[in-house]
Amino acid sequence: LHQHGAEIVQVSTDDISPRLMQRALAAYYVLVSAEASSNLCRYDGFRYGVAVAEEEVNFNGNSETSDLTPLERQYSASRSFGFGTEVKRRILCGTSVLSSDRFHTYYEAAAKLRAALAEEMHSTLKEKVDLLLVPTVLSLPHKIDQGSLVDPTAMFANDVMTVPASLSGLPALSIPRQTQEPSSTFSYGMQLISSRLNESMMFQAGKVLECMN
Repeated sequence: LHQHGAEIVQVSTDDISPRLMQRALAAYYVLVSAEASSNLCRYDGFRYGVAVAEEEVNFNGNSETSDLTPLERQYSASRSFGFGTEVKRRILCGTSVLSSDRFHTYYEAAAKLRAALAEEMHSTLKEKVDLLLVPTVLSLPHKIDQGSLVDPTAMFANDVMTVPASLSGLPALSIPRQTQEPSSTFSYGMQLISSRLNESMMFQAGKVLECMN
C-alpha cells in the first residue's frame, strides 16, 4: 500500500479504546441474539416457516411438552423441526436478554457500548485515517472434519475483529491472504474498514492487496 502512495498511520489506543474492542464481541452477540429472537418469533408454521405435524417430531419423552396446549405443541413441533441448533441457541439467548429482569443489565448495556464504539470508529475515520487495516480473524480455520470438535464459544470468539465494523455500521472488505508456508492451503484475511460513502477508496485499496497474493 505504501508503494502505491498510501501513508501508513498507526492508530493508538487513545483513538479506539481497547476496552471497548474487547467488550464489542459480547455486546454484538447480545444484540444479534435479541434481534434473532424478535424477528424469528413469527416463524410459527402457520404464517411463516415450515408446517410440521406434532407426530413428525420426536420430543424424546420430554415431560415439559405435556403441559402445552395443542396450539403450543404445534408451534413447538414446527420450530423444533425448522430451526437448526445454532438458531435455537440464539433464540434462547435473545429471549433471555430481552426478559424484563435482564433487559437493562444486558441489552441496554450492549446498546450503549455500541453507540460509544461507533462514535470512536467514526471519529477516527473522519479525523485521522481514511481506512483501517486489521486482521479478519486471529486464527486459521479449522479443518472440515474437525468442525464438530470445535467449541461454539471458540467459534464466536473468531468474530472479535469483524464485529466492530458491524456494530458501528461501517462498510468493511475482507481480502484472503495465503499463509507463508508453501505446503499450507489455508488462508487468512486482511480487513479494510472505511467510513460511509468512502467505499470507492476501500475497493481500490482492496484491489491492491488482492493483487499481492
